[in-house]
Amino acid sequence: MLQINVHPGPYTPGSPISGTVSLEGDGLRSLKVQTIKITFSGRSKSNITESSSNNNRTHHRARITLFQYEHVLFTGPYSMNPSHQWPFDFKFPDSCHSTGLRQFKDSSKSFNKDIHQPLPASFGYSTANFLKANVEASVRYELEAALVAPEGSRGSIERTRLLTLIHQRHELDPDPRLSFSSRDCEVQSLYLSPEYQHRTPTFKEKFKAGITWGKLPEAHYILKALLPTVGVIGRPMPVFLGVTYNEDRSTTKSAPPVLLRNVKVQLVARTTVRCASASMWSSNDVHDSDYNTHTLGEKDFTDRTIELTERLNVAELMNLTISDRQALLAPSFKTFNIIRTYTLRVHVTTECGRKKSHPIFTTSELVIMAKDYCPPPVFPFVVHAVEAEADITVVPPSYEAVINK
Repeated sequence: MLQINVHPGPYTPGSPISGTVSLEGDGLRSLKVQTIKITFSGRSKSNITESSSNNNRTHHRARITLFQYEHVLFTGPYSMNPSHQWPFDFKFPDSCHSTGLRQFKDSSKSFNKDIHQPLPASFGYSTANFLKANVEASVRYELEAALVAPEGSRGSIERTRLLTLIHQRHELDPDPRLSFSSRDCEVQSLYLSPEYQHRTPTFKEKFKAGITWGKLPEAHYILKALLPTVGVIGRPMPVFLGVTYNEDRSTTKSAPPVLLRNVKVQLVARTTVRCASASMWSSNDVHDSDYNTHTLGEKDFTDRTIELTERLNVAELMNLTISDRQALLAPSFKTFNIIRTYTLRVHVTTECGRKKSHPIFTTSELVIMAKDYCPPPVFPFVVHAVEAEADITVVPPSYEAVINK
């Protein structure tokens, strides 16, 4: 049996990969071998499946080869002994050496079209939705070993092993780059009156207040939020809430307390893909997006009194860590046919005069950075491109980066 013996990772760009291809088992003396080779490749794939009312499905696809290198381990013809193994060494490239971009017809500016862009991390996403198109996206790196039998003989064998590539951030302590937003809140309540702040009004007082609704005390306040636009996997995110009383629009003489009752923080992931159209007559590619929501944390404060002030750090009251165990969570990235972006959504419930308000704050974009840190390179590097599908029979292909001179 043909086997690939290698550590699955995770690896980082530039990491060496060492292993063996082995052929073991009974009856191998009669197995004729012409060639044994191993291929190291990376591919970015996207699929959009559209369903019509008559249950017909249209599949749009894109397949981008990020890089592909081949190393011949053995040439025959030869009849194998019971046990053999061949060592191999590769290195993850730092950037792409891409092919397959001609399948796209439009010149979308949203996607990264640089054929030598940094290598994207391993990624996988799929959705099944009966009401709209299904979206699938993946970035995969794999080793494929192949035993090729001589022409006219049977017994060709192929085996694959997936390798995981992760990214590292080059900023030790990234600036969260807080963005400001605010919501106006208005409350009309009998409980804003000083005489009812410490006692419950009688039924007669409540009935009278209901008739004269327009004369109820009013309180206007501005709920403010400072939300991060940069986050790091494995670290808590700072979320600040504050309140400012609007005396000009309020009828109460003093600012009533504004209480925090509930906070829910959500991370909304957006996966956007593009595919070559299945129609040969179409002059455009097919684009689609799918959303997935992760709740980072939710906390109810109805059993305690938390009065909002000018600046309250919510992260001190609840865990807002971006966990790497969250399903489908990956650092933000953009490649030839896949884009992964995030937004932060904060649901807040406040109470003033026993009346509740439910404002929602959302960032335009939240850039998620990798969990692991690696100092940036001191010198600029240039990566030598290797011809795709090159047949190298003596030594493995070299992906060594050299310093500019």
